[in-house]
Amino acid sequence: MSDPALFEMRDLTIETVRDGHRRRIVEGMSLSVRHGEIYGLVGESGSGKSISMMASVGLAAASLDITAGDVSFAGRRFAASDRRGLRSNLSHGVSLLFQNAKGALSPFLTTGAQVERVLAGRLPKSTCRREAIELFRVCGLNHADLADKYPHQISGGQAQRVAMACALATEPRLLIADEPTTALDVTTERELLRFLTRLCRERDLAIVLIAHNLSLVAEYCSGLTILHAGQIVERGPLASVFAEPLHPYTRGLIAAVPDVDAPHELEPLAGSVWGGRSDIERCRFSHRCPFAQPDCEAGVPALLPRAGHEVRCILYREDAT
Repeated sequence: MSDPALFEMRDLTIETVRDGHRRRIVEGMSLSVRHGEIYGLVGESGSGKSISMMASVGLAAASLDITAGDVSFAGRRFAASDRRGLRSNLSHGVSLLFQNAKGALSPFLTTGAQVERVLAGRLPKSTCRREAIELFRVCGLNHADLADKYPHQISGGQAQRVAMACALATEPRLLIADEPTTALDVTTERELLRFLTRLCRERDLAIVLIAHNLSLVAEYCSGLTILHAGQIVERGPLASVFAEPLHPYTRGLIAAVPDVDAPHELEPLAGSVWGGRSDIERCRFSHRCPFAQPDCEAGVPALLPRAGHEVRCILYREDAT
């Protein structure tokens, strides 16, 4: 029997009004993460990755309407539209790590003070400094060297580790890492991801890694969901998806990744993410797809089980020829 999920999002739908038309910017988004698992959420900018995860913890912008879906965490279920309930009940079990650590940290507080401020939410003030020193150590930082410095006085990699210390200060069970390595060089990027992997193992911490870099996901995640224009196009165990990528979008993402071990001509994806009206029911990838057919305009394809995972494409219907 598989381990029960720590965190689940089911059928999340998010709408907004733009140019006088109501648009679904996320539709039927579902995701499940177990204890101690790193799960990848992949797609281009504008695909709905960050919006989905922010909505699932009650942090969606007020201008967005959560019209469907629910969220489960540690066995408790909440309506995805219940922003207040999600924030109240998940705030001590879920932490966030953003791509711009220096932007997330306060420029007016030293790094040590910022970590202690988070700790003060659950510990007596007298013990916060001692715990901050330990968190700095866990995150590979020297408290004596960095605690009195401001964010602008430290490197990007150090700032990301300070942000990690702040995230761990709440003793979370789930960490949402939103493209945490975007502003880092390759060496620092790998160090941070190895650190996240060690945290999963040592603390039984679950992580949702939001990324557009498929090579990172392939190296560190056990499962993934691929989003395009707010819809899941492929989902399943990472080994299965990479062994046999089915959706043209997934294939395009993989073809666009350079590989020093197996050099190939890069094939950039044509076009851009669908930005049309959601009341027009159609495949949202068809305008970019080399295999587009008239039936692609007839409705939104179903998410079908194929080759050990799931794919949303009419090429895999039972009646497809």
